[in-house]
Amino acid sequence: MSIRNNILTIILFAMSVCGYAQNFQVNARIDSTVIYIGQQCNVTFDISQRPDLKVITPVFKDTLAKGIEIVEYTTDTIADKDGYITVRQNYLVTAFDSALYYIPEFPFVAGGDTVFSYSLSLKVLTVPVDTTSQEIVINDIKPIVEPPINWRSLITKIAIGVVVFAILLVVVLLVVRHLRKRKMQPIIVEKIPERVKTCEEIALEKLETVRREKIWQAGRVKEYYTDITDVLREYIEARFGIVAFERTSSEIIDALYFVQKDYPEQLGLLRKIFGTSDMVKFAKLIPDITIHTDTLDGAVDFVRQTKDNKDSIGSTKEKSFNIQN
Repeated sequence: MSIRNNILTIILFAMSVCGYAQNFQVNARIDSTVIYIGQQCNVTFDISQRPDLKVITPVFKDTLAKGIEIVEYTTDTIADKDGYITVRQNYLVTAFDSALYYIPEFPFVAGGDTVFSYSLSLKVLTVPVDTTSQEIVINDIKPIVEPPINWRSLITKIAIGVVVFAILLVVVLLVVRHLRKRKMQPIIVEKIPERVKTCEEIALEKLETVRREKIWQAGRVKEYYTDITDVLREYIEARFGIVAFERTSSEIIDALYFVQKDYPEQLGLLRKIFGTSDMVKFAKLIPDITIHTDTLDGAVDFVRQTKDNKDSIGSTKEKSFNIQN
């Protein structure tokens, strides 16, 4: 039984050395086992396999083995008569140190089988030199030879440099001269008169701000009506030339007696706005939501309907005023 096991082990070992597997075989060869330093030779791996079998081959970067450098790598596929294919991987290698190099076995894996290639050897020899021969003369390394001076090329380059420098100098002088002239000439700036907003435009903008902020929705109803009446007071002072902030609502209406004939409906609208505002501010009236918007719309209508169509725009400053709370 022991002899039988030994025979079986020897057979399996021989099969692995020959690079044989059930699905594929690997054959490694080298076309020259002895080369001189710097010479090249080919190391080839032939993989015989089924066409549908994927064989994982070794991956080499710069060297096939220590000291053996890869110069070029090519691969080719050859169809065999038995339905198999041969994948040929060829490495063109060289070495630059004299030694006996050992190329080990490389594993090739496919479908759970691993086959190792043959190990190879490469002997690299130095180039023999017959130092006794009188025909061979070993000289020292020659020093670096300086090229002769090309005077024509040198003069041409110098001339071009002088011309370029002269052109740049002229350009710089012209730019400096131009800048000095501009600095000496007075700069005339034409001032365009600024258009000044009319009092009704300012009032309408401020009323639009009140509308946009909607502070009455936050419970600030008294402040909301105060903002509206303050805008109207500012507008009345600018438009009709009467003091409005130091008078009560009724006194303002009485002071506008001179425009009663021209704006009877508008004064009635103003009286209604002031009346509602006074009730909110002094009697703590909480108007309906529609009254809030109607009051603001009424103030806008009053400004638009009483604006001065002959108002000039010759002023250079905009009259501004703040809403007094």
